[in-house]
Amino acid sequence: MTPQQFAARLLAEPAHAGLYRCAPGWVQDSAEILWRPLAAAPIAREPLLAALGTALAFPAYYGQNWDAAWDCLTELDWPAGRLLALRLPLAPGCAVDEAALEVFLELLDDACRHWAEQGRALCLLLETRREDLSCLRALPMLE
Repeated sequence: MTPQQFAARLLAEPAHAGLYRCAPGWVQDSAEILWRPLAAAPIAREPLLAALGTALAFPAYYGQNWDAAWDCLTELDWPAGRLLALRLPLAPGCAVDEAALEVFLELLDDACRHWAEQGRALCLLLETRREDLSCLRALPMLE
């Protein structure tokens, strides 16, 4: 599936929006997709929350905690008819606080569901082939 096909599917059926894995290099520019890279290293609570706020241009009052992130995620605005896609690279050997990553994934999954109920498509793509993190194993792989 190409990024364009992926976007078309999620825009047609926002209920399919959510969390996915993809291989590094799978992402391509597309008019239907607003790519927002998350530069979080190491993968831990503070860098993830900071990267989320930066990528989505959260307001200055964003408190960089899970509750504040949820509030800001539910107040997003982006052009109708476009997929808002967050990209989180997980390089081999990158330090990962798996408990923090799991909370982050739950937060983003809830946000994807929230927006799907509004008829909008938000997703998180984890760019990795890593198999060592249990919280990633259930995520579908885009190829």
